[in-house]
Amino acid sequence: MKKALRQPPKLGVCWYTEEEWIKIKSEAIDPERFEATYPEWESMANKALEDLRETGMNPVKVIILADELRQWCAIHGKENSAASRSAFVAELLGEKRAIIA
Repeated sequence: MKKALRQPPKLGVCWYTEEEWIKIKSEAIDPERFEATYPEWESMANKALEDLRETGMNPVKVIILADELRQWCAIHGKENSAASRSAFVAELLGEKRAIIA
């Protein structure tokens, strides 16, 4: 019996509109982790998605809203950092909401 081909698990990737990106970057404790401009970030992020797909991963864009991230950080006693943003995305992905292809 052949093993069924499985799609790799989804990997949540932070995705922002320009307005939300500006807000989140301005509130981040690590703004240096962001590109200088939104178009630069968008270009980098799209390239990262392509690279992940080429390695066989299944990345999905997860829309991040500044107000929701701020509230999540407050509830969990965290600051707006790369680690917190990643944890927030993982939680949203688990809830299967705010996802775009």
